[in-house]
Amino acid sequence: MKKIVVIGSLNMDLVTEVDHLVKPGETLSALSFSALPGGKGANQAAAAGKLGADVHMVGKIGADDYGDTLLNSLKQANVAADGILIENNGSPTGMAFIQVSRTGENSIVLVNGSNNNFRPHDLDAIRGVIEQGEIIILQLEIPFETVVMAIDLAKELGKKVILNPAPARSLPDELLKKIDLIIPNEIELETLTGLPAKTEDNIYTAADRLLASGAGKVIVTAGDRGCYYVGGGTREHIPPEKVKAVDTTAAGDSFIGAMAAGLSEGLAERKAIDLAVKAAAVTVTRKGAQPSLPDRGEVEDYFSGKTL
Repeated sequence: MKKIVVIGSLNMDLVTEVDHLVKPGETLSALSFSALPGGKGANQAAAAGKLGADVHMVGKIGADDYGDTLLNSLKQANVAADGILIENNGSPTGMAFIQVSRTGENSIVLVNGSNNNFRPHDLDAIRGVIEQGEIIILQLEIPFETVVMAIDLAKELGKKVILNPAPARSLPDELLKKIDLIIPNEIELETLTGLPAKTEDNIYTAADRLLASGAGKVIVTAGDRGCYYVGGGTREHIPPEKVKAVDTTAAGDSFIGAMAAGLSEGLAERKAIDLAVKAAAVTVTRKGAQPSLPDRGEVEDYFSGKTL
């Protein structure tokens, strides 16, 4: 099994359930509140770890109770924390304030905290962890210069690089050329390319723009429309599994972690996408970020009678 290294954010998700997403100027009473482990980096690591992959997390947390909670959650998901640095300068662990509506829609406000202090020089301290990995996963919730240096290091070491370009921002072609697999959602695809991504034709056109800019392959996640796989002569729409969504908070992270887990055990990319679609489908039937991520048995049980 190939080792996975996830370089990215760790957040405590402070989640309020609401009747509907709050509108500008509106005051709304919450239906419930919970504090749950999250952060796109940690979520993707936990998703892969719960599915049986050998995963190491790289990032930074504060020396506080939220940081301890995040470490414990990763441990329970079978994720090695040997690449996580702990700040002792009073900077808090990252937080995300999340609203989840009755229909499963969500909105998120990030407080970066220690994630924002994960700087390029910090990579020197955990270079050995990165060297162990064969699949490197990154997002954009840590400083961009750290992402760039981490990708440069990964390519220097001959690793497979997977990028989830979230939060959405434009990326230079010289960086895209170093990415083997980029996995944006529709909004992120529009931001990356400056093109619309409302229809299937739009998505293929925008994905082709990424390929022309140098990215290896593109998978566009499109919520209840499934995903689109483009590159290497392939243009395919993969439909979603039909489930009743309760909370979509970690659906994309579940997809990416499961995709990497499948690749780490030797599945072809197309087969790994099938696993990712199923894992994401189970995730949205449950509340929270990391608590909603399924293990392999739960995925197989949920889709019993179907072939993974």
